[in-house]
Amino acid sequence: MLRGVAASGLTAILLATAAAEGHTADVPAMSVSIVAQSGFAGHAFVYAQVTDSAVAYSAPTGPGYQSPYYAQWLREPYGTSSCPWIWAVYVFDRTTNRQVNALPPNAPQPNFGTTTSMCASPGATPVDEPPVAEAAARLDLDLQVALSPSRPVAGSPAVLSAVLSGTLVQDLNLYLNMAIEDWSVSRWSVDFGDGKAAAVAGQPAPQLRVSHTYASAGTYDARVVALITGQAQAARFDRHGAVHLVRVPFSVEVGNDTLATARALPIKTYVPAQGIVTVSPALEGAPAAGPASFRRIEVLRGALTDLWPHLLVTREGWIRVGATSAGPAHSTLIGWRYTGPPSDAPAGIGTRPGATGGPSEPLRLQWNQPDRLAGTQLQDYVVPVALDIETHYSDGHVARYTIDSTFSVTVDFAAESG
Repeated sequence: MLRGVAASGLTAILLATAAAEGHTADVPAMSVSIVAQSGFAGHAFVYAQVTDSAVAYSAPTGPGYQSPYYAQWLREPYGTSSCPWIWAVYVFDRTTNRQVNALPPNAPQPNFGTTTSMCASPGATPVDEPPVAEAAARLDLDLQVALSPSRPVAGSPAVLSAVLSGTLVQDLNLYLNMAIEDWSVSRWSVDFGDGKAAAVAGQPAPQLRVSHTYASAGTYDARVVALITGQAQAARFDRHGAVHLVRVPFSVEVGNDTLATARALPIKTYVPAQGIVTVSPALEGAPAAGPASFRRIEVLRGALTDLWPHLLVTREGWIRVGATSAGPAHSTLIGWRYTGPPSDAPAGIGTRPGATGGPSEPLRLQWNQPDRLAGTQLQDYVVPVALDIETHYSDGHVARYTIDSTFSVTVDFAAESG
């Protein structure tokens, strides 16, 4: 009986003749043929066969023939002049491993536990299965390749994985058998498609995981090739029950690929805040302005007025990355710059055009003329101010921006110029 099975490659034909000691004349020539077909679209196969005739058999396209039975042969003494010993043949169902030719325990002697026994002659076969002149085995190899994530970001690592599976069909007939055994991956070859490659020694499990980083965006053909080696084993039982064994090594390659589409890193944009200026007014020498602030104020004609600027945020800043956003940020006033014309304040006392100040310093302005008249409507004075703000974003980034804004002033006509 012969058990065990596995994989192979390269086309090779070996002719071997084996003989049991003392029975050389009874053993015909045994031919072993291996066809190993490499494939690089995810599939490869190894086909092996043994025959005891000179007939040539080509590699089949289907799964091939497989006997539903296997047998164990035991030599038993019989002690008659015509048959000094016999072969007791125990036949088993391949699917269940249960004996199909058992003899009842109460059967008459000699009882070898089998209904099939014969002298050393090939003229009879167990369970009416005719002798076969050839037996074959086929190993189908399938390789799946994938990238995770399937669309990696350029500059970030991705994992290229490959999983190899093998489907084996083998023949274990009563007189001939063919098996493919002990196959394994000897080496993995990896081409990432961007000019980088790697070779990895075979691993116990027929699978591969290797990390790679694509430096730039683009579409790449990532390919994995597995080199598989093993051996095919052929056996023939001669009419005396002796096993004549031939082993033939093989190798085969199977490869597959996957498209790797590396995406450009999304551009991170820091969107600035939007805001306007408000002011808290007070006459010169009066206490510092309180929390109340206004966009439009009323002042006395000819009176020097302190105006503390404030930032009123109308829309806070945020971070934009591709189609997503994060935030909001937090913005504060860190300074101001007066961008208007000279006021009527005495020289050296009022705020000059272009002057700057901190968030706790006031502008000092004065108007000696009342509101101008446009038609029948009084027209406010418009005071321009550039606000310097500092924005803290959620990722720790800090940015400074300038917001140009204005506030309006109406001058009380009844006041006297100082």
